[in-house]
Amino acid sequence: MIRKLFVDRKREIQFLESRYKQPGFEFIVLSGRRRVGKSRLLEEFCKDKPNIFLMCENRKFQYNLDKFNLRIAEFFNISKPNFNSFTECFEFITKTYNSNKKLVVVIDEFSYLAKNPEIVAEMQGIVDEVLKDKNVMLVLSGSIISLMEKHLLSRSSPLYGRTSGTVSLKPLKFKHLFEWFKNKGFETVFKIYAVADGIPKYLEFFKGVNIDREIVNNFFNSSSFLFREAYQLLSEELREPETYIQILEAIALGNNKVVEIANYSYMNARDVSVYLTRLINLGFVKKSFPVIGKTRKRPIYEIKDNYVNFWFNFVSKYFSEIEADNAQVAISEFKKRFNTYLGKAFENLVLEIIKDSKIFTFTKIGKWWFKDKEIDIVALNEEKKQILFGECKWQGNVNAEKIVKELAEKSQFVQWFNNERKESFAVFAKSFKKRLKSFEGKPVYCFDLKDLEKLFKARKRKVLHV
Repeated sequence: MIRKLFVDRKREIQFLESRYKQPGFEFIVLSGRRRVGKSRLLEEFCKDKPNIFLMCENRKFQYNLDKFNLRIAEFFNISKPNFNSFTECFEFITKTYNSNKKLVVVIDEFSYLAKNPEIVAEMQGIVDEVLKDKNVMLVLSGSIISLMEKHLLSRSSPLYGRTSGTVSLKPLKFKHLFEWFKNKGFETVFKIYAVADGIPKYLEFFKGVNIDREIVNNFFNSSSFLFREAYQLLSEELREPETYIQILEAIALGNNKVVEIANYSYMNARDVSVYLTRLINLGFVKKSFPVIGKTRKRPIYEIKDNYVNFWFNFVSKYFSEIEADNAQVAISEFKKRFNTYLGKAFENLVLEIIKDSKIFTFTKIGKWWFKDKEIDIVALNEEKKQILFGECKWQGNVNAEKIVKELAEKSQFVQWFNNERKESFAVFAKSFKKRLKSFEGKPVYCFDLKDLEKLFKARKRKVLHV
C-alpha cells in the first residue's frame, strides 16, 4: 500500500502564506520536475482557503477547459457552465465571488495547457485585465521545466515580469527522509535515498523493511512504476530522448569526460556539449571541477539525481529484457555492483552533509583530482587558511589510521598555501575497527553511521573547529 506523507516544505508554505496575506491580486509560478510534490504542496496550502483547483491532463485543450468549467460549477454549487475560453471562466469567477477572503485559483500542470501557444497570450490578458486589483491569488504550476521556462519565465514570454513570486520546488534533502521513514536506521534510509533521491512520489513505494527486495520489486519488474518512470521523464522533456539516454548511460557507467561520453554515445565530441548543457539545465547532470587547481578546462560530468543515476546504472542496459520479464541478468548485476554504487552515492551524501550541517566552518567544499590522484573531500576556510582532507568508505571495520596515512600522502599534491595551511583529516565509514583522534599532531575526525544518524536527528549541532 502506497503511503502519502507531507514532509518539510516549510519554507515554501511560508512564502505562499506571506503572498496570500498581501492585499489584492497575487500571481505565483511554481515549477519543478515530475513527482517532486508540487500538487501535494498546493493541496496543503489550499486546504483551509477558498480555492478552485484545476489539475490539467495531457489531453486536448478543450478537455482541460471543460474540466475547468466543472471545477467552477463545483465551487459555486451551480450547474456546469459552458464557457468557451479561460478568459470567460475568470470573468465569471471575479464577478461571482463575493467573499472578503482571498480566493486561490490553481492551474496545476499548466505546462500541458502551454502546448497550445495561444493560452499564454490569453493568460496575459487575464492577468492584466481580468484579475488586476481583484482579491485573487493565481498559481500556475508545471512539471515540464522546458515549457515552464519558455512560456512563463523567459524574457520572451508575454507573462514575463508579471509574477508576484516564483517557486522552484526541489527534491527533499536526505535529512527529511528520517521524518518520512521514522524509526529506520541510517543505512536503510540511505539506501532508499540512493535509488529514489528525495522525490516524494518515488519514496511512496518503499517501506524500508527489506530494502534490497523492495528495490528489486520496484525497478526490475516490468509492471512497476519506477521501472518506466525514467524513460517517461526524459521523453516528456526532450525531443531526442534516445540520444540523451545514451549520454546518461555513458556518465552513469563512469565515462565522465566529454571525449569518453562521445565515444560511448557514438557522437563527435564537439556535438556532446549542447546535450550536456541541456541535461544540466534540467537538473539531471552536474558539471564538476576540482575544488583547487588549474584544470577548469577539463571538467567531469556526473548524474546529479540519484533515481536517474540508479536507473542508468542498473536498468537502462537491460530495459528490453526486463520488459520481456527476463530480469535475472539485471538483478544479478544489481546484487553484484550495488555496494560499489552505494560507495559513490555515499561520497556525494557526505559532501551534502558537510555543506548543510554546519558542523564544520568552511567557505569552499568539493572534490579534488589531479592526474591519477583523487581525494573525496577537500574543504577550505580561505580566511583562516584551514584545509580538511576527507575520505569516504562504504565499508565496515575500517582502519582510520591506514586511511589517514594515505590521505596525508595525497594531500602533498594539493597546491594551496602548503607552507602556511592548517591541516586536518576526516574519515566517514559504516563502522571503524580502529578510530583515530590525531595524525602527526593534526586533528582527525571519524564518523560512522551512528554518528551521522545522531548528527541528522540532533536539534542542535555542535560545530567542530578545525
